[in-house]
Amino acid sequence: MQLLHCDKPYNLDEAAARRGTPRRKRKDSRTTAYELTIRIPEEHRRHFGGKKKLTRVVFALNKKVDLKGQVRAFEEEKNAILDLALEARGGGSLDSAAWAAMPFGEYAERYVERRAGVISPASTANERRYLKYAKATIGSIPLKELVAEDVERCVLAVPRLSEEWALEKRRREEENRERLRQEGRLKRRAPFSPVRVAGPAMQSKVLKFVREVLNDAVDREHVGRNVAKKRFLSKSFRKGRPLIDPLMEDEAGMFLEKASSLPLGMTKVAVLVLFSTGMRPEEMLALRVGAFVPAGEGGDAQVRIVAAQRAGRIENYTKSDSSMRTVPLDRYTASVVEAWIEEKRRSLDEMGLVLRSSTPLLGETGNPWSYNSFKKRWNAFVRKAGFAGTRPYALRHTFATINLARGGGGEHKDGFGAPRARRRVLHARPVRRVHPGDHEGAREPLRRQARPGTRGRRGKAWT
Repeated sequence: MQLLHCDKPYNLDEAAARRGTPRRKRKDSRTTAYELTIRIPEEHRRHFGGKKKLTRVVFALNKKVDLKGQVRAFEEEKNAILDLALEARGGGSLDSAAWAAMPFGEYAERYVERRAGVISPASTANERRYLKYAKATIGSIPLKELVAEDVERCVLAVPRLSEEWALEKRRREEENRERLRQEGRLKRRAPFSPVRVAGPAMQSKVLKFVREVLNDAVDREHVGRNVAKKRFLSKSFRKGRPLIDPLMEDEAGMFLEKASSLPLGMTKVAVLVLFSTGMRPEEMLALRVGAFVPAGEGGDAQVRIVAAQRAGRIENYTKSDSSMRTVPLDRYTASVVEAWIEEKRRSLDEMGLVLRSSTPLLGETGNPWSYNSFKKRWNAFVRKAGFAGTRPYALRHTFATINLARGGGGEHKDGFGAPRARRRVLHARPVRRVHPGDHEGAREPLRRQARPGTRGRRGKAWT
């Protein structure tokens, strides 16, 4: 429940042009300067030193993504400060009994808004999604009257609510398409994709969210215990395991053949880089021209991974320290990347622009390629190649699985970090294909051997 909202951003560059004054200094000349203003209601000014308004100057590449995200971050930051100030003073006139009598939906909404300026925007969006399920089922129950059976009812309702909301959304989409058809403005006639319904994974996440809200209530002494920690809830709604879906070696060969036959372009470069390096899709989309190191005398070409794309922007840090790494490229992939860089340089020269080392490797002009645009081309490619349903992340699992099966792999190459993660990927291939000449249709199972120095113990490891 946000109390503070930002006014319409004021374009400082347009104002400077009208006055005939120079623009503000900025790191990126392509950005536009905006002034953000939040007007503080009179009853909350004491929490901000008596100020009537809060201002901030930001520089944005575009309005739809960059500016909108910075406006949201400014609002969330100031609302978090106000929320903490209100709670430190007891929320105005609220005491412990009043907090305990507050409906769970309102309490959870305050919890999400309080954390909005602390966690990432993606995590905030996920928490708001879980909050929607909680408010629809147990949102009206007072916090002190909530019991474990209410939490179970909330989690069990997740698939039903998900289906209802998905069908309602599909009905609106069909009505909109019919309206466009009658107006003669319908351009796309592709059939709708199947309705997706939340399953056990979402149920586990909603249960975890309710637990975190109640943990916060216990820490603040608004309730005495966390009813969502009952053991029967943990046993009934277990956390889902990550999807490990590598391609087998023969499938990987066919996939590589299809990728190599693509014409030179962003799709071919993206698929080959993902296949031959095992990097994450968000790391591939954040690659810059300067990250590619051509092959030297007797050496291989390399690519440095030091950034990741988040919310449409390239951030110079990755998932973990082990993610910042340098990986080699095979000769064919390196030649495709070099040809693409030359093609990009020629196209920028025609537009009067200069190719710099900071220019995104994939993307139009100086903007990075968005994940949604990449995913559309990916889906079209895998569908045409006969691998429909294959995720971009599956190439990372394929790289690690084949590399480990052949005796290679390590933290400095794949960025998986922990040996446990590498063993989990190896488990994704429980059988190894054999040549037809051995036994027709036969498969050789992986042998189980004890770890070195564990003779007489129960601990075993797959090899």
